[in-house]
Amino acid sequence: MPAPNKESIYPDYLTRRERQGRVLMSPPTRNLLTRLKAAKVECVDLFALFAQARTNADRAGASALYLEQDSHWSPAGVGLAAQAVAKRLIEKGWVKSGKTPYCEKPRAVERLGDVLRMLQSPAIERSSVPERVPCLQVLREDSGMLYQDQADSEVLILGDSFLRIYQHDEPGGAGFIAHLAKELNQPLASLVSDGGASTLVRQELHGRPVLLKNKRVVVWEFVERDVRLGTEGWQQVPLPSESRAEVRPQGPGSSGMSAASSQLKGVLPTQVAQTSKSAVSQVSKPAFCKCCAIPRSADMDVGDTAGLETCATLGQHALKSVIAEE
Repeated sequence: MPAPNKESIYPDYLTRRERQGRVLMSPPTRNLLTRLKAAKVECVDLFALFAQARTNADRAGASALYLEQDSHWSPAGVGLAAQAVAKRLIEKGWVKSGKTPYCEKPRAVERLGDVLRMLQSPAIERSSVPERVPCLQVLREDSGMLYQDQADSEVLILGDSFLRIYQHDEPGGAGFIAHLAKELNQPLASLVSDGGASTLVRQELHGRPVLLKNKRVVVWEFVERDVRLGTEGWQQVPLPSESRAEVRPQGPGSSGMSAASSQLKGVLPTQVAQTSKSAVSQVSKPAFCKCCAIPRSADMDVGDTAGLETCATLGQHALKSVIAEE
């Protein structure tokens, strides 16, 4: 499940040449989705879903799908993605609705977005007001306890900071994992590597084979930008042997991890599959942010540069006037 970049859903926030509601997908992303489909790897396409949701939200004045000051999705985006994944899993017969009902509890938090931090401008950070984010925490109906993972769940979720936000960050228990559990009426198992969904999370899974015990489905989320700039690239990481992890054998209505792994071989774009950390570090870095012309600091890494190149995606063009005043 590739999580779309913010600028893919809101390209008109970057340039007037793009019309509102149009989704922009980079060639590597489009190539990846095409090859996944050809390899019969099930993929939840959030691009079309988010584009339609954005159009409906704009018309109704509803919440945006991404935070204003941040590159991550908003609680509205989290809920939409969780509903889409749950619907697909149940329709495919891979997961049955469980018997653990959950409820929601409103909880607002204030966040200073990562886009502001990546600008590395103390003046901008001091002049910025944290964004108020209305979250929905997920609680068990029977005990009122905040959502918690369950290691022996039939469903394993792998991902990056798009799974971490609201889940492990404040307010806790309000992220994608908790909301997917609510939709499926059952607790899940999860493994999150902040910024490392391309390779690091799979390396960690290799070292923790117990997480594959009893699993029917693995949902693997990674942010779109990692298709080109994933930390450690896209290394081939072997699955733990069945002697190390009791993985539920495949059968009608099941989706085994081993099958998914064999289908994924050769699917990723060549340039992505061969990328390593050393190769990524050699990518040429622009001297200035492409959209705000802010000088790039010498010690900024590629990930930060990628963020800077799209810093206008936060949709607050008033930042340019702040920069001018400096």
